[in-house]
Order: sequence, then C-alpha cells, then structure tokens
Amino acid sequence: MVALETQDLEERLSHISGAAIRKAGHGHDYYDPMKTPEEGDLEDGGALVEGGALPLLTREAFGLYSQYFTIGVLLGGIPQLAYPVFLNYLNMEGYQVVTYGVLVNGGWYFKPFFGMLTDCVPLFGYRRKSWMIVGWIVAMICLAVMAFMSFEAPFCGKKELCLVSLKKIPAADQAKYFNFHAPDSGYKFIITSVFLCLGYMMAACASDAMVVQYAQREPLAIRGRIQTA
Repeated sequence: MVALETQDLEERLSHISGAAIRKAGHGHDYYDPMKTPEEGDLEDGGALVEGGALPLLTREAFGLYSQYFTIGVLLGGIPQLAYPVFLNYLNMEGYQVVTYGVLVNGGWYFKPFFGMLTDCVPLFGYRRKSWMIVGWIVAMICLAVMAFMSFEAPFCGKKELCLVSLKKIPAADQAKYFNFHAPDSGYKFIITSVFLCLGYMMAACASDAMVVQYAQREPLAIRGRIQTA
C-alpha cells in the first residue's frame, strides 16, 4: 500500500512539473540541451583535438608500429637471458639471477616519471619525439656495448663435468676446465641491461603519450582506432 502511494505521488509531481514547464513556454525543447548530442551535431565529428585522424598506412603510423615491435622484442628477450647466460654459462648464484630479473623489469616503476618528463619538459620544442630519440639512443648504446664487450670464458669448459659436484672433481681438472672468475663478470652485463631497459621504457612512455594524442584527434565514431591498431 505504501509503495503504491509513493508511486502515485511521484507521477503527480511529474505531471505538475511538466505542466509548469509547458506553461512557461518551453515545451519539449526544455530538455534538448540535456540530451546526448548526436554525431551530426558535433563539431569535427566529436574530435577532442584538431588535426584529423591519423591514417593507419602512413609513415607516422608505421613509425609507431616499428617502435612497439622493437619494444616487444626487447621486453621479451632481455629478461630471458637470465637462465642460459647468467645461470648456466656464468654459473651465477640463484639470488643474483633473480635480482637480474627484477632489475631489468624495474623500468616499469619509472613510467610515471618518464610520463611527467614527456608532458612537462619538452626538448628542442618537442615533448614526445625528442624523448623517443633520447630513449632509443640510450638503448642502442647499451646494445652496442654489450655486443662488443669481451665475454668471459664459461664457468665450466667441459660438458661432462658441468653436472658433477666440484668436490668429486680433481684439482687439476678444476684448474683446467673451470673458470671461477666467470660469475664475477656478469655484473657489467647486468648494469648495461638495466640502462638498456630504462632507455626503451622511456621511448615506450613517449610512444604511449603520442598514441593518446592521435586518439584525441579521431572523431567519436572511430575514437580509439589507433590504440587498437
């Protein structure tokens, strides 16, 4: 009974409000400004920023594609060096290998900082492109250093002895086939890998910001197309 009285009261208030609006001369146009605008009524199709949508087959678009492809290769490849190189080849300790994995993925923690840099600190008049170039220069330098840096001999030089406990191997064979300095040589590659990851993460942040800018230029009907391309 109470529910019916409440519903009846709401209907009466609605009729009274509608009658007052019609009496004031507004009619049905009173609610028009509050309706969701149609696509044809929006300026530039609802684009938030002028410039038009970025065609997906232009040089600028392929530049973004190539960046994300390279970032994916480095993001998937660099952390995978932990097992074959640092654990098996150089025989580093388990905690050292785990630390390497944490450090090379630590660039994600700097994404907010890199994002603020690209937003607030333009270089040579550009907020995105300059930081992309800086990031890739750092990454290429680190890759070049790692490629041309002399690599230590493996910890174990004879396959048959690699899985044998050192206590069971004669001292002469240890001196001949084992390089006990190999684990110490991994740190220079770890440090270089960390700077490499910071470099490509800087470029990734600038790329993400540029994609958002391109998305703001798209009309409402296709907004987000460049982000899913």
